[in-house]
Amino acid sequence: DNNAYEVMRNLRRADIDGKGKLKSYKVDVISKHGEIIPIMLNASIIYENGEEIATIGFFHDLREELRMKQELEKTQLQLLQAEKMSSLGKLAAGVAHQLNNPLGGITLFAKLILEEYDLQDGAKEDLHRILKDAKRCRDTVKELLEFTRQTRHLMRPHDINRAINRTLFLLESQTLFHNIVIKKDLASSLPLVLSDIQQLYHLFMNIILNAAQAMEGKGTLSVKSYLLPGEEQVCIAISDTGPGISEENLPHIFEPFFATKDEGKGTGLGLSLAYRIVQNHGGHINAESTPGKGTTFSIILLIGLKENEGGESGN
Repeated sequence: DNNAYEVMRNLRRADIDGKGKLKSYKVDVISKHGEIIPIMLNASIIYENGEEIATIGFFHDLREELRMKQELEKTQLQLLQAEKMSSLGKLAAGVAHQLNNPLGGITLFAKLILEEYDLQDGAKEDLHRILKDAKRCRDTVKELLEFTRQTRHLMRPHDINRAINRTLFLLESQTLFHNIVIKKDLASSLPLVLSDIQQLYHLFMNIILNAAQAMEGKGTLSVKSYLLPGEEQVCIAISDTGPGISEENLPHIFEPFFATKDEGKGTGLGLSLAYRIVQNHGGHINAESTPGKGTTFSIILLIGLKENEGGESGN
């Protein structure tokens, strides 16, 4: 065994922990079932009259420690993301309110000119283009304000599977979904989740639409719901078979206006809104992606969230 040979070779070296000693030495071993197990080894050679007569070692299984470390790193990343999103939300709210009034003026006066003046066709076309672009800006402002909205009005126990099915029913008849195969694996008898049902519809619609657009209307959309073992949490996993998200872009996908779509296709706010809705419900969302194979969004919602926990004050 190469590992055993390496351990014995290092035990005999004087430049590591002293000749005949190894402290906190990390190595992988293979169990009788073929599983690779990371361990930490403390070992010594027993000498008698300067001759090696035995070795003694103490092994510490590192699997649980490594698992806890990974969970801690994941939680730290989620906290950093939440803090960043909170700051971006405040900025977005300020920008939205500042834009609302001038956009209203642009729309109003463009309409007045169209109604009150006899204009040439070319001028009318230009004004209609102004109105169209102003409406697009107003829609973006509306989404920004929705993104920053933190009030929860209708928190009630709701059936998550019913919300998923209703969202799919509303979407699957659209042209974008005609060549997409939808696979559902929804766990029966899921406990009800205290939630704002309209926000849940908005959440699922944004994630599912994002998946369909990523696949360019052709591929497989998989939606799964299940109860996390030993926890009062429900998980909804939404997967696509699209091109996936690059490792470089993955940490930024929930940021407002971060979009990989072509200019003019969407506002870049869909996933930001999804993130904020999940956050308002006391849950969390993450994405895993393999470029060329697809992306999976996992949404975890708490079953026992109380109505007065977080998100009570709005803008």
